[in-house]
Amino acid sequence: MTTATSTSTSTEAIQAALAVEHSAIYVLGALGGRTSATSSPALARALTDAYDDHVNAREALAAHVVAAGIEPVAPSAVYDLPGRIGSEAGIGAAALRLEQDTTATYLSLAPKATGTDRTLLIQLLCRAAARQLDLGAKPRAFPGT
Repeated sequence: MTTATSTSTSTEAIQAALAVEHSAIYVLGALGGRTSATSSPALARALTDAYDDHVNAREALAAHVVAAGIEPVAPSAVYDLPGRIGSEAGIGAAALRLEQDTTATYLSLAPKATGTDRTLLIQLLCRAAARQLDLGAKPRAFPGT
């Protein structure tokens, strides 16, 4: 049985995920802008793919919220960028931390959601965990923990 409280909590989880995606897109755009496709093609490709995935996630979340008749949370005007991103290794490490944080966030939000909201969050959790591998992380049994 769905109650108004569980629906509200589920909607809040989706909105929180949308806010995370806004931030990830901003940060990945900045990291990608500091990466050379010529000298670091693998990193540039991983950042481009991650950026595209986050844009797709944002669009899916926003469409989900709009379909529920709710105004999607807007992006912030500015986000904090990670420190020490002057080198290829620093950029890769920052992108990996972003994906680890995104995975952990989805892991914490999914139990708060119900129905199709939960399904969407779990799908995005899986994508975030997979992006970690693209950025050089070792596979783990429970990504995000």
